[in-house]
Amino acid sequence: MKTEFIFLHFLVPVVFVFGFITTCAGENVKKSVDENRDDNGETNDESKDESLDIPVENEPNNITCTRRQNSQMHEIQNAAHRQFPFMAAIMSQQNEYLCSGVVVSNGLILTTAHCTQQPLSYILLNTTTDKKDETTVSLHVIKTERFPTFTGTESLKDVGIVYTEKHNSSIATKVTLSNYTNPRNVLDLEGLGFGLNADVGQTKDLQYVGMENRSPEEITDVLRAYFDCVETKVPTCFKDTGGPVLFDKELMGIIIKGTEECSKEMSATYAVNKKMVDILPTYTFKAWLDEKIKKNEEQEQPALAAYPSHPAARSDRELHKMTSSGLRLMATPTYIFTGCVCILALY
Repeated sequence: MKTEFIFLHFLVPVVFVFGFITTCAGENVKKSVDENRDDNGETNDESKDESLDIPVENEPNNITCTRRQNSQMHEIQNAAHRQFPFMAAIMSQQNEYLCSGVVVSNGLILTTAHCTQQPLSYILLNTTTDKKDETTVSLHVIKTERFPTFTGTESLKDVGIVYTEKHNSSIATKVTLSNYTNPRNVLDLEGLGFGLNADVGQTKDLQYVGMENRSPEEITDVLRAYFDCVETKVPTCFKDTGGPVLFDKELMGIIIKGTEECSKEMSATYAVNKKMVDILPTYTFKAWLDEKIKKNEEQEQPALAAYPSHPAARSDRELHKMTSSGLRLMATPTYIFTGCVCILALY
């Protein structure tokens, strides 16, 4: 009897608390449902949708720069040694730099026709400047040849080739000619040359710069490339000609005209309208060049590797490959037997 009285004594407060909690919860649910109803009594799910939204970075309303995130645009940079092992510096009899060239076969250098009209003397390979040093290789110019329709300043096919002595395959590689027949899908290009922004009298370093093709939908004999969307204080122009234009590590064309006037400081807004070079696409002279390369390679010894491969290593300079531990062990039966004998001796 006493036990039942104690049980009832605690049961009353428990029932009271439970009823209070149930009432409050019901009112809160009703209030929440009412707030999510519109004037027509229908349920409004906006609050639920907002909780599932993923925050997105707001883009500016006025976009003045056409640069894409996956583009190759960047300021002018100096090339590292052997970064572009197909590059050639074409020199005069007075040891003056004339223009750029690109190795397309052993002893065959592609450049502009205007360059071949100058007093060429020799070619520098394996160099990142227009000066000779202990790492450079000098090749004597044998003869030059220009595109058949080239007659002078007004000629469109400003392209020529320079024949030199043959050289060792450890010196340079050749560049692969692109098979693109129109620039529709070609947007980002890379131009190379010596002293792109160097003044007269300065050392001309091998440099490269990313550019954008602004008229990819047009099928034309000359492409115009622009420097796009970069904040830079590096003097920006393209004073060299004859150098290659790369797309996907292949030769898309050669530079036939640059810009002499440099911009000392560029903003992203101004860079949109900064023209850099005129390009003669490879497809406009590829049939002619393929014929010249074929004839040259009939006598080519040794053959050259194609970029982006490295020049073939000379046999007297080859290094032995080592394992990660620095030593390679050969597991022969003799070694195994000797090892077992040593282990038994220890016991």
